[in-house]
Parts: sequence; structure tokens; C-alpha cells
Amino acid sequence: MLKNCTKAFLVLVLLILLTIAFFRNRLCEALISAATTKVTGLTLSLEKINLDVLRSTLEMRGVTLLNPPGFEPIALGRAEEVFVKYDLLDCLRGRLHLRQVRVRINEINIIRNEKGKSNVSAFKRAPSKKPNPSASLEQTTTATLKLQKKAKISKRPRPKFIIESLEVFPGKITFVDYRAGIGKPATIIVSAKGPFVFKNVGSLTSVVNSVSAKGGFRYLLDNFTENFRYGSHKREKKAQED
Repeated sequence: MLKNCTKAFLVLVLLILLTIAFFRNRLCEALISAATTKVTGLTLSLEKINLDVLRSTLEMRGVTLLNPPGFEPIALGRAEEVFVKYDLLDCLRGRLHLRQVRVRINEINIIRNEKGKSNVSAFKRAPSKKPNPSASLEQTTTATLKLQKKAKISKRPRPKFIIESLEVFPGKITFVDYRAGIGKPATIIVSAKGPFVFKNVGSLTSVVNSVSAKGGFRYLLDNFTENFRYGSHKREKKAQED
């Protein structure tokens, strides 16, 4: 009886492993799409994906990121290829360690609508928790002490993020401004030459800044972001007061 149960259990495990191996690409695609939507609020689609566990590589082709709601239903960005070689052991330990990343971008469309809002700055932001005004000072103090105590007990470091080698091929970047005030949207197309190679990357913001500066579209990118508009609004307001 025990022998038969053992055989049945081994057969079940084998079937589960075969199922995971067969559907690994579909599962990986679903996880990546869901994670993208959760972090950015945008829809991601993939034409082809291949996860090679033995070689620790992930290859995606036909990657399309759609515009957020309120903008034209076109691609915000489209990449011909995204290749990733990862360190499996470090990832299992909670440290995101990518040995090699190669991104070949076909197009990026940055749009600013009539209200002055860009599709880049419209990314989903995590809502911040506001304090309850009805809560008493004693309750607030108690909650703060509990958080401090919990922080002291939990000494686990946050997962680290590093890309040993990153290659970026920017491709065509199109800036469309519906707030130009000329009766039709102003369009500027920039073709950035690549590749741009980075080593030991720990911040994607620095990569974007570097690529936009070397590609010659840093000012345009800043012009279409929330920070620049806020600064421009302050300058315009100050000029009006003067």
C-alpha cells in the first residue's frame, strides 16, 4: 500500500513539473504583465517570450507598453527585444541581480495633452496613507512606538538591485505636444544612436538621464515631465506678479 502511494506521489510530482515546464512561458508572461500593471497602471503585451531556467535567461520580443487612460490608445513604447540574464541564486535570496540586460527599442511616444499632462507623468502612483484626524494623540504615539519596535526587531536588509551590464538601443523618440497653441499638435522626432552601455547599474533614473543627455533629447524629456511643468508654472506665476 505504501509503495503504491509513493509511486502515485512521484507520478503526480512529475506531472506537475512537466506542466510547469510546458507552460512556464505563459506563466512568466502573465506574471510580468500583472506586475507591470500593478506598478505603473499600464498594460503590457508580449508577442513572444522564452524563459530558459537552465541558462538563467529571459528573452522577450515584441514588447508593447500602452498609453495610460486619457491618452490615445497607442503604444507609449515598443521594444523589438528585451534580453535578460539573471543570477538565479541571488534572486532566490531576495537580491535582484541581473548579469546582462539588452534592450532594443523601436519607438517611444511621449505625449502632452491639452491639460498639460504627459503620458509619462500619468503613471500610477501608490496612494499614500493619510493619518486619521479623529485618532487621539495617545493612539498615534502607541502606533509609532510599535512601528519603531518592529523596525528594530526586523533587521533584514532590503533586496538589492544591480545590473552588471546594460545595453540600450533607444531608436526613435517622438514628442507630441497638444498644448502648443498652433491649432495642431507640435511633433518632434529624435533618432538616438546607440548602443549606450552601462556597468553596475543600481538606478534606472540615472540611466534615463544619461541616455536622454547623450541622445540629445534631455531638454525635451524634462519639458514633458511634471517637475519641469511645476517649475515653469512657478516661473510664469512669478513673471505675472512682477
